[in-house]
Amino acid sequence: MVLQYLKNITILLLIFIAAGCKKKSEPSIAKKAPISVSTVNVQQNNIKEYLTFNGVTQYQKKESIRSNVTGYISYMHFKIGDHIRLGENFASIRTKEQDALKEAVKIDSSLAKFIVPIQVSSNVSGVITLLNVTKNDYVAEGDVLATVVQPKTLVVQVNVPYEYEGAVKIGSVCEIISQNGQTITAKITGTLPTIDPIAQSQVFLIALPDIALPENLNVQVRTIYKEDTEALTIPKKSLQTNELLTDYWVMKVINDSLAIKVSVTPALKNDSLVQVSSKDLKLEDKIILEGAYQMQDSTIVSIHN
Repeated sequence: MVLQYLKNITILLLIFIAAGCKKKSEPSIAKKAPISVSTVNVQQNNIKEYLTFNGVTQYQKKESIRSNVTGYISYMHFKIGDHIRLGENFASIRTKEQDALKEAVKIDSSLAKFIVPIQVSSNVSGVITLLNVTKNDYVAEGDVLATVVQPKTLVVQVNVPYEYEGAVKIGSVCEIISQNGQTITAKITGTLPTIDPIAQSQVFLIALPDIALPENLNVQVRTIYKEDTEALTIPKKSLQTNELLTDYWVMKVINDSLAIKVSVTPALKNDSLVQVSSKDLKLEDKIILEGAYQMQDSTIVSIHN
């Protein structure tokens, strides 16, 4: 009886042990779902990196129309913004002596030629930008009556930090971008031989003789700093980095489903592309454009381009 009881107990224990071993031997076959991403191919492009500076429009030549006698303005029909030609009569001035001769002319008509107002002629052709007098004003000899600018002498003055002295020079091609979005291609035509003692910047000049822009207009001046015509490029949004901006990488897709981490070194950049170099990246390789944020190395992905 006891032997039969022990035999039954032994059989039950063997059954439980066998069942436990079977459960442990069954492998877990749960798999993670692939991450949906979009991809782009590594391309070769001509990439340019620009330097951008602030500039302001100025007229290089401004002439003053001055009074050639002391007296009163008897005639002047010009206003600010009017064009005036070289030698054109700007104003007429009568002197106190001429006023005194008016009574004498009634007695001796030969004196009439001496009471004709004296003309003040413009010594330059241009646009009147400043008027200092009006009709009947009293002026002294040598007083500035008006200021005339010559539109053909319009330039853009650009302050360039001296550290870029080798990158910006006379003859450099640049783009002038105004506040309304207008872009003008021009060349740097001159420079001033002085350095601002505080900003340590040098003034460069860009002549715009055939461009109609107002004076004192703030513009942006952009010039090529570096260029590579055969750069290996990727979109900026596909480039990832750490918080300290010391390591850079992209997620490269191999076998159409496996994303691996590839370290790269960035170089030139523009608004949308960045040049990279890496021993593990070549032209036409497929990299993740969107969906790779905080992705681990060797992640299974699903491409939905």
